[in-house]
Amino acid sequence: MFPPSLLVPLLLLFLFFLLKKCSHRRPLLLPPGPPKLPFIGNMNHLLHPAPHHVLHNLATIYGPIMHLKLGFVSTIVVSSAEAAKQIMKTHDTIFSNRPKLVAPKILGYNYTDIAFAPYGSYWRQLKKTCILELSTTKRMGSTRFIREEEVTRLAQSISVSSEPINLAERLFALNHNIITRITFGDKFDDELRFRLAIREGTVLAAGFQIGDFFPSLGFIAKLTGMNARMEECLVELSSIMDKNIQQHMHMEHKIEKPQDEHLVDVLLRLKDNGGLDEPLTTDNIKSVLLDVFTGASENSSNIVEWAMTEMIRNPSMMEKAQAEVRKVIGEKAKPTIQETDLPKLHYMKMVIKETLRFHPPVPLLLPRESMDRCTINGYEIPSKTRVFINYWAITRDPASWKDPNVFDPERFQDETKDYRGHDFEYIPFGAGRRVCPGISLGMANTELSLASLLYHFDWELPEGEKVEDLDMKETFGMTCYKSCSLRLVPRLRFPVEFSMT
Repeated sequence: MFPPSLLVPLLLLFLFFLLKKCSHRRPLLLPPGPPKLPFIGNMNHLLHPAPHHVLHNLATIYGPIMHLKLGFVSTIVVSSAEAAKQIMKTHDTIFSNRPKLVAPKILGYNYTDIAFAPYGSYWRQLKKTCILELSTTKRMGSTRFIREEEVTRLAQSISVSSEPINLAERLFALNHNIITRITFGDKFDDELRFRLAIREGTVLAAGFQIGDFFPSLGFIAKLTGMNARMEECLVELSSIMDKNIQQHMHMEHKIEKPQDEHLVDVLLRLKDNGGLDEPLTTDNIKSVLLDVFTGASENSSNIVEWAMTEMIRNPSMMEKAQAEVRKVIGEKAKPTIQETDLPKLHYMKMVIKETLRFHPPVPLLLPRESMDRCTINGYEIPSKTRVFINYWAITRDPASWKDPNVFDPERFQDETKDYRGHDFEYIPFGAGRRVCPGISLGMANTELSLASLLYHFDWELPEGEKVEDLDMKETFGMTCYKSCSLRLVPRLRFPVEFSMT
C-alpha cells in the first residue's frame, strides 16, 4: 500500500519538474514590434482616423512583418509585396481562414456570407456560384444591357442639374441599382430604405467592436447598445429582402431553369434542389446578397470619386481622358457609351489603375487568421494569429513603385502589373483563395460610369472653391472613402440619348 505520508512530497517534486520544464521551453521567435502597454497591448496605435498610415510608419521602424498585441489578440501586420506573397501564395492554405469578428457574426448571419465564412466546403461552393453567376464572360455579356441602361440614367439625371452635385451619392445609387437588377431582376419598391440600411450597416460594421480585441469583454457591446443597433439594422435589411425573395419563390419555372434567371433565382434553386456539400438556407442566401450589395456599391463608387478628384486637381489628366473617350465615341454612328468601347480607353484605364494604387478601396485587406503554425522569413507564426495585409503600405513602398507618393497614371503605360491578384505589389482586391470574386463586375461598373461622366460633361468646382483647397483626407472603414464628398458642377457637353435594349 502506498504510504500517504509520501503523497505531498511527491506532488511537490512533480510540480518542481513541471515548472522547470516550462521555464526551459524556448519562447516563440515572433516578428519584432513596438513596446506593448499593459492590458491594451498596442491598441493605442490604432486610435487614429487612418490606422493604415500609422501601421505604415511603424513598419518603417520594425520591418515588413511586424507583431502587435491588439488587446488580447496576437496580430501580424504585413507591409511589403514579398511578405504578402508569403501569406497569400506560399502559405495561402494556412492563412485562408477569417477571424470570428463581432459585426460579421450579426450582419453576416453567423459568418455565412462569402467574405467572412470559415474556409471550407461551404465557402468554396458560395464563391464558385458567385463567380459563375456574376463574373464569367457569358454572365457579364448577359447583364451588360443593365449596366449601360443605368449609367445612361445617371447621365440623364445629372444633365438636368446646373447645381453642384454630390458625386459619391449619385455613384452609390447607380451601383446599387445595377446590383439590384442583376440579383433580383428589378428594383425594389422600398429601394431607398434598403439603400440607407446598407449604408448604416456598413458604418456599423466599420465601428470599433471591443469583442474583436477583448473576446471575454464582448458583453460590454450589449450594454452599450452597439450590438442592438446592428441587430435592428439586420431586421430592416432582412424584412426587405424577405419580401423580394418570397416574390421569386412564388414565380413560375421553379423547377425548370428560366432563361432570365437572376442570382437570387440561382441561389433558391440550389437551396431547393440540393446536391450541395453544404445545404443552403434562406438566411445563407440573404448573407450572400448583402455581401454582393455592400462590396459592389461602395468600392466602385469610391474608386470613381477618387479618380475624378485627382483629375480635377490635375486638369491636363482630365483633358487627356476626356479627349480620348470623346474621340472613341465620336467615331460611332450613334454617340452612346457601351461596354464594347471600354477596351479602347487606354488612358482612362490607366487613371483607374493608378487610383487603385494611390487610393486603394480597402487599404487594410480583410483580416486573415492562421489555421496552423508556420515560419515566415525565420519568424514563427502561431496558430490562431490574426493577419492584416497593409496594401496601402505596399503601394507606398519604393522597392515596388517608382515615386510612390506621386499620382501618375502614365506609370502604367508599360506596366504589366495586374490587379487580379497575380502581382503582389498590386493587390487592391486581395489575392490567393480569398481574392474578391466580383472583380470583373466591379471594374465594368467603374469603367463604364467614369467613361460616361467624362464623355457627357465638363466639370467645375462650385463657385468660390479652389483646386488647392480640395480636402484629400480619407476616412477608414470597411472601405476607404473621401472624408469630404466631392461636389462638382456639371456642364453638359454632349446630350444623353437613351434607348431601352
